[in-house]
Amino acid sequence: AKILMDSFAAECLRDFRLGKDLSTTSPSTFSEKKINALGFKKSSNSKCNNFSIEPINANDNLYFQMDFRIGSESGTLIKTATPSVNPSDSNSCELWAGDLCSTSDIGKNNWDNKFAIEKNKAKCDSDFFTWKNTQPSGQSNMWDDSANSCTKKVWVHKNYVADSESKYQDIKKSEECDSAKNNYSTFTGEKYISDCEKTFYFYNGLDMGSKNLMEVKLIEDNEITCKVSRENKRLTASNGKYVGEQSSGTCGNSYWICNQKILSSLDQWEESACYTP
Repeated sequence: AKILMDSFAAECLRDFRLGKDLSTTSPSTFSEKKINALGFKKSSNSKCNNFSIEPINANDNLYFQMDFRIGSESGTLIKTATPSVNPSDSNSCELWAGDLCSTSDIGKNNWDNKFAIEKNKAKCDSDFFTWKNTQPSGQSNMWDDSANSCTKKVWVHKNYVADSESKYQDIKKSEECDSAKNNYSTFTGEKYISDCEKTFYFYNGLDMGSKNLMEVKLIEDNEITCKVSRENKRLTASNGKYVGEQSSGTCGNSYWICNQKILSSLDQWEESACYTP
């Protein structure tokens, strides 16, 4: 009978590795007639997660109830047994189940509780990550190892997980702000964004942090444009005086061109070969 039970356990472990539900699976080679011939019968509701046989004669002094149990998540296999009422050979029971050969259910229940916790944890984790993969925004529960229950509150905003509502609100607000700022990826100027509850000073979509720094960049841009325009005139314009470009920098000053050279003062012009008194 022990050899048959070991064989049944091996078949159930194979089914576990194949991903089958052990609570609805029985050993494939189980034969009621075979164990009946040995003086045993299958206990009611026996499946691979908890498979038990017991003596046909409940008052037998040698035969005893024996079973194996397999954790549906970990695949851990344990053997337990209940000795006969008037055992004539306790060694046989203990060789099968060790300390779990007992009339007490405490040790057996401890293992049942461990397996139940494993199963509940797996379901809790599966439900959470299935929900999280939808990129939701709100509160849910994860597994709490200290309480061994699916009661740990967490808040999720898309791909972010927070352990408090205040952190969740900060993450949500930051993400919504970033999304709103993306609408101004090429904008230059001052803009109040309600999702951020803040005024931004953009230069080509980049927040400069202050109005002054934004205006400095605009001045630099104007100066560059002015210098490019003046350079074009140096190469193509006739000799003489030219009014500076509209610019807040030095490029806005008047200048003279002499043979494709720029002269910055009247004295330089009067000393040049292009000057005629």
